[in-house]
Amino acid sequence: MAHEVFPAWARSAEETADFHKVDVQAGLTATSVEVRRQEHGYNELNKQPPKPLWKQALAQFDDMLVKILLIAAMISLVIAYLEGAAEDEGIRAYIEPGVILLILFINAVVGVWQESNAEKALEALKEMQSDTAHVLREGRWISDLPARELVPGDVVQVHVGDKLPADVRVVSIKTATLRVEQASLTGEPVAILKGVEAHADVECDLHDKDSMLFASTAVANGNCIGIVNSTGMTTEIGKIQKQIQDASEEEDDTPLKIKLDEFGEALARIIFWICVTVWVINYHHFLSWERAPGSILPAWGSVRFSLAKCTYYFKIAVALAVAAIPEGLPAVITTCLALGTRKMARRHAIVRKLPSVETLGCTTVICSDKTGTLTTNNMSVVKLVTLGSTSKDMQEWVVEGTTYDPAKGLVRGLQHLQRNLEVIAENCALNNEAGIECRQGTYRAVGGNTEAALIVLAEKLGLADRAETRHCEDLRNQDPDTHHSGICNAYHSRVRTLATLEFDRNRKSMSTIVSAASPTSSSGADNMRLTRQAARQQSGMQLLVKGAAEFMLQRCSHMMLADGSVEAMDQATRGQLQASIDSMAGQALRCLAFAAKEDLGELNGYNGESHPGHRLLLDNKHYPDIESNMTWLGVAGLRDPPRAEVAGAIQECYQAGIRVMVITGDNKLTAEAICREIGIFSQDEDISSTSITSKHFSHMSKQQQMDFLQGGGGRCFSRAEPKHKQDLVRLLKEMGQVCAMTGDGVNDAPALKLADIGVAMGIAGTEVAKEASDMVLADDNFSTIVAAVEEGRAIYNNMKAFIRYMISSNIGEVASIFFTAALGLPEGLIPVQLLWVNLVTDGPPATALGFNPPDVDIMQKPPRDKNENLIYPWILFRWLCVGIYVGFATVGVFAAWYMFGSLLGVRLDGDGHTPITWYQLTHWEQCPQWKDFHPNPYMAGHRSFTFDNPCDYFTYGKAKASTLSLSVLVSIEMFNALNALSEDNSLLQMPPWSNPWLLLAGAISFISHFAILYIPPLADTFSIVPLSLAEWGLVLLFALPVIVIDEILKAVGRNFVNTTPTAGSAPRKLKQV
Repeated sequence: MAHEVFPAWARSAEETADFHKVDVQAGLTATSVEVRRQEHGYNELNKQPPKPLWKQALAQFDDMLVKILLIAAMISLVIAYLEGAAEDEGIRAYIEPGVILLILFINAVVGVWQESNAEKALEALKEMQSDTAHVLREGRWISDLPARELVPGDVVQVHVGDKLPADVRVVSIKTATLRVEQASLTGEPVAILKGVEAHADVECDLHDKDSMLFASTAVANGNCIGIVNSTGMTTEIGKIQKQIQDASEEEDDTPLKIKLDEFGEALARIIFWICVTVWVINYHHFLSWERAPGSILPAWGSVRFSLAKCTYYFKIAVALAVAAIPEGLPAVITTCLALGTRKMARRHAIVRKLPSVETLGCTTVICSDKTGTLTTNNMSVVKLVTLGSTSKDMQEWVVEGTTYDPAKGLVRGLQHLQRNLEVIAENCALNNEAGIECRQGTYRAVGGNTEAALIVLAEKLGLADRAETRHCEDLRNQDPDTHHSGICNAYHSRVRTLATLEFDRNRKSMSTIVSAASPTSSSGADNMRLTRQAARQQSGMQLLVKGAAEFMLQRCSHMMLADGSVEAMDQATRGQLQASIDSMAGQALRCLAFAAKEDLGELNGYNGESHPGHRLLLDNKHYPDIESNMTWLGVAGLRDPPRAEVAGAIQECYQAGIRVMVITGDNKLTAEAICREIGIFSQDEDISSTSITSKHFSHMSKQQQMDFLQGGGGRCFSRAEPKHKQDLVRLLKEMGQVCAMTGDGVNDAPALKLADIGVAMGIAGTEVAKEASDMVLADDNFSTIVAAVEEGRAIYNNMKAFIRYMISSNIGEVASIFFTAALGLPEGLIPVQLLWVNLVTDGPPATALGFNPPDVDIMQKPPRDKNENLIYPWILFRWLCVGIYVGFATVGVFAAWYMFGSLLGVRLDGDGHTPITWYQLTHWEQCPQWKDFHPNPYMAGHRSFTFDNPCDYFTYGKAKASTLSLSVLVSIEMFNALNALSEDNSLLQMPPWSNPWLLLAGAISFISHFAILYIPPLADTFSIVPLSLAEWGLVLLFALPVIVIDEILKAVGRNFVNTTPTAGSAPRKLKQV
């Protein structure tokens, strides 16, 4: 049910209540609830009916290669059934169709399993919804109403820790502040302060709707009363589900699948016409007639048709189809992609969808988040500005280190802790609700990143007593899991925290009232620290304040110098401090100022709720007055620093012809500063035409947007919302780009689904984002995407290698059968032998080619065009050259055994067989008419072949010739696998041992072949016999030339055909639409 959502964020609480016709003091009546449920339905996300299992299974056969295999299996099954009574066939006749059907069954099972796991993102969304709600109805609070029963207009109460059951308009806040964790929805990394005031703009962005609480987000602190404004699919998370559903429908096939489908269709046409041609050119064997006198028409009664021979040549056509179809190709592709996922997992990229591995290889644009992907997501203080010995002396302290480990970095040039630095350290330690922790040597923030960075600053500044500081550092080095915050603990031990004035967006500051702890022995304490404690005790307490620098400066009337003396702040000093703040802001640093106050007026002597001044702490409107006339201590510049390896990864992207676009919710200045630092933009580059706010971009016309995206270099989109990501992905795809998109929140899921490669964050990412993605970064690191692209390119090259290997081998099989049929020879290779070669003998080498080492210049080449054809004229010519030789060799060795007693020094008559002429071999079907043709018996291993019927020499007796033909085919394909190590590089440049797995696979294939040759039951199944050593010499004589032929073709290719363009820094021009 689609309903217009009331813009409650732009209306007052009273207007919202009036619109929903609800009394906030009483809630809805039962009648009103029922009416609204009829109108709006239940508060739940729509669940699309699952695709029936039979439809999923049927869909797996909607593939051209699979259809060809299915038809071949059905025809073979029919022929096997019709010939089932023949004693020489028996169960063997069913092996071929049985194996093909088994392959198709396994393929369907795997496909159904993958599909059933593909759409879990919607279910993950459902799990994020709240189960119950605290609702006011008919004047009575219901504490556990099922969340699905909520309707618009319901009055609800939410507390800290609650998950929001619907989109709610805040009516009244019952605590000093209300903060909500909505990072999964809006991407904001910190809990957002909420209020009651309406926003002036109805069309404002999601993160500006301060009076709204959104379904599936959680309350971080505080509690409030609100009115349900929208439920179910009209909530913000409901809109995201709709976008995910729409994105699922927009999903395109991967470039590899498109090319394989096109290849399958072309192969089907070629197979069909070759089969028809083979059958037709042999028509005279099963159909003959005599012409009527004086006519071209056959004479009545002279037409002779042999069903047996017609069926025989039809079987040859079927054998040809089996030979042409690369049955093992789908399995080898899947295996290669799976091996690629293992390699990527070792590089922290977890691939969820196998085809994505190959798609990475043709990625042209990477759209990346900034926070946590390009940066560390670890806020750190990098600069500290304080006053020196006079008000004119400005001291700048550089703070090293970018992690939460205090030992990794120090305050450069700090010899002893000046008085104002000591108070800043005290402020950082005490006026703070966060912390750090260490587990197994790894430090992380507990609470807000910014406040955790201040804890680290306090640890780096240390204590006034250097000996005590060293003692704390020694304990931390010995046992960081326990003593990670020794300095801060020391500061805490000296004071009592009495009250906290929480942060709010109006005054943009936070403060803490502390008083000295009970006096204790001060053995070893610094005299300066004792002096400060004595000063504090005169008023009984101190207010420690931190906040936005420009606001804090306005409320400070005094300043503390390095020696701890306090002076009134004059306008000149105020101007200097403002200039320092502006300078740090220009460097994209977040500026936090520190101040202190010892005369607290009515709060002097504060000791808890019984104190008369406690009433001032109950209402935050008094906080600005309390935090006035303060003493300025200094200002810190914080940042989320870029990851150290990102700049190199960006440069590698440009060398590889890949553009990088940064999409961030940060302000424009901060985003541009980071982009300059990591190399998206150079330091002196004019970026007025390459950096833009997403809102501005969304208001452009489509042509203007395309003009902005055109050209080289990177782009920066600041103040971005998830919907902007979706629009950008759609536009880039329309412009012919292959787009990778990163994201971590629920709201990123539609964009991840739309992108050619959706990349979710493994650490910071939500489950919804991970389920919608194609790949998950285990380390949330941009450089991991680049490593995955490199791996994707290598995998595609390896896939081309084994496709080249398998197809050229299959062309050889087709040529063999075609030559056999065209020349009228006995059938040399039967379908079950071809099936064995395609599935078992070819499989290991083809899989091993997936382990080929990547080219050294793989990331200096531009991205592969997604429209690049698997088959192009030169590669087809190479396949045909190799394939025709394979056909010649297999037919040649078959004919050589029948015709020669010795060939090129290899004796073939040692088995006692009878040589015949070429005419006899090509007219073997006329054997019954030959007189005085009596072939001698011959030996094959321990088996003797005798012929009561001389014509059996060409059927039953062809076992030795057929074995030679099959062995030549297997040997050639093993040598051809070595040729496939590189498309153009010689075996002298890339020797076989560069891929030891290929040598092992070749050995396995030969062992498999020896098994069916020399194990009698297997030999009988495949209609072959053992070979002698001399006969193996003949096999090698026919097989080895394939290496020479391909070396010549490689030399032509690398010197005259193929060129290797370098990517440089200018990516391929975007296609206009």
